[in-house]
Amino acid sequence: MSKPKAVMVLGGKGGVGKTFISVNLALHLRDSGKTVGILDTDFGASNIGHFIDLSKGSMDFEQDRFKPANVDGIEVFSISFIVGDKTVSMQGAQYAELIRDAVNNTEWTCEYLIVDCPPGFGDEVRTSAKVLSDSLLGSIIVMIPAHYLDAKRAIELHRDLGIPLLGVIENMSYFECEHGGRYPIFGESMIDKLVEEYGVTAFGKIPLRMDIREKVNKKEPKLEGDLAEPILRAVDVIVNAKPRKPSFLEKMKKYVKKWVDKLVVEAILAINKEIDIKGLQDATGYKGGSIIRLNIYDDDYDSLLTQGDFMIHEGKLVAVDGAGYDDVDVVIDVTPSVLAHAILGERNGKPYSLEDAYRLGEVRVWGRGRQAQAIHFLKYAWNIIRSREDVMNKIAPVIAKIVG
Repeated sequence: MSKPKAVMVLGGKGGVGKTFISVNLALHLRDSGKTVGILDTDFGASNIGHFIDLSKGSMDFEQDRFKPANVDGIEVFSISFIVGDKTVSMQGAQYAELIRDAVNNTEWTCEYLIVDCPPGFGDEVRTSAKVLSDSLLGSIIVMIPAHYLDAKRAIELHRDLGIPLLGVIENMSYFECEHGGRYPIFGESMIDKLVEEYGVTAFGKIPLRMDIREKVNKKEPKLEGDLAEPILRAVDVIVNAKPRKPSFLEKMKKYVKKWVDKLVVEAILAINKEIDIKGLQDATGYKGGSIIRLNIYDDDYDSLLTQGDFMIHEGKLVAVDGAGYDDVDVVIDVTPSVLAHAILGERNGKPYSLEDAYRLGEVRVWGRGRQAQAIHFLKYAWNIIRSREDVMNKIAPVIAKIVG
């Protein structure tokens, strides 16, 4: 069974209306005679149930296969069918696995699949694009005027990674009262500026209006008349688009590798400059003198992005060339996002270190018996680095390129 042609709906922040736009795209595709589904990938904070009545359908599970719900003629895959309104905490590898299952192990019969993505442009976007690669038509960015910089960042990310961008919708472009007055409560419209700067397709502007809110409360979110013009323009582009060859996958790998390599170099330079390594060795019990191999894989451990060998020699952390397998004492397998968050020292607003990743099973450490000491040494080294504001100011932009 072939995959449906997919469109990712993205936004830099929560609350910009991604799900509202996703549902409208699906409704208008359905009413134009197309078969369509919605894949809700905001597994941590799904809100699709605010817009459509999920009680009208149910997802079925048979062994390792999913059968999507049918809600008003639209196929729907949402974690809300499993956990209801509860929030789900999920590690990166778990997210990637669920995305793969939702795409590859779900019995989609539709021609088009609208993928409602979580907020941001980090790992989830790259994971979704990778899984959908051979059937992806492209992305639609949803913005509000106040989030112009996020929209710019999204456009630049699409260009860096080679992901097709279908166009942009400015939602809540202005507040329109019942008397026809218009008020730019989120700032002046910025979508035309994006067109001027980047040459992207602007599907149009959708206002904030009480009658739209009232229809959403009734689970009747479909836009009609002039309000629907941006959606109809997007639908026209979708039905005339063709999946691109997945050449962007290699470009994505090169993009991530470039910034991971830069992060590792900056971290080593900072450790050697800022830290009394001999004193830290005494404090952590890590004697050094043997090789630590750092393997950095893509976020679902499918392929090795880059590898480096290091050792502590005469009070310095140095790179080692030409090391063989038998020369390596400790091997650390990690993904870019785990490495970046561990150096940053926080994830999802909570403290996070390489030691936390080790404890949670998000980094694989193995070798000849000094794994724990090596992890302990690196944890303390990075804690010291994080206390140096000038160093973090230099590293933070590199981390932002990795985690989005």
